[in-house]
Amino acid sequence: MARPLPLPLAFALATWLALTACEKPAPAEPGAAPGQAAASQASRAKGPAPAQKAMAADGALQISPEDACPVCGMRPHKHPKFASGVELEDGTTYYTCGTGCMIRTYLHPDRYLGHDAKPIKRLMTPDYFTGKPLDALQAHWIYGSGVVGPMGPAFVPLATEADVMTFRERHGGAHQFELPGLTAEKFGVITGRSSMGK
Repeated sequence: MARPLPLPLAFALATWLALTACEKPAPAEPGAAPGQAAASQASRAKGPAPAQKAMAADGALQISPEDACPVCGMRPHKHPKFASGVELEDGTTYYTCGTGCMIRTYLHPDRYLGHDAKPIKRLMTPDYFTGKPLDALQAHWIYGSGVVGPMGPAFVPLATEADVMTFRERHGGAHQFELPGLTAEKFGVITGRSSMGK
């Protein structure tokens, strides 16, 4: 019968095995975009970890429980009403816990995704009324309503001007804007907060 290893030697062996296991690249997730696993490994050293799965062709979010918001670290899958997606030109995808974190990422990709992040290809968010994927750059946005998201007062995306009127009748809304015209300065005027966080 083999004798057990002395405790210090057993601890050292267990530590070595754990460390070497962490160095192995993670296998690609089923459904991940081509290059997503490689992009994931490269990005971890320079920015937040990308999502496990890319967005679907129609813009539907494919959020995994392991995905973390690159802005605040919250888990987007826990906030399906406001969770949004950011896809870069190389296919790397990030999911944010809410629309506010997506907008911050849009305004400051170098800060929240890493200084070497590729340009943003598309931003997708669920339409407030239907939950269907909505191109955030085409949406009508409302801020300053009675609606609260995961990070406080919500940025609400709506598909049409008629939806804006309906929403404002129900919930109010001090500000309306479109993302292509939004700047960090305008973000500050609308919210009273910095788009760079604290």
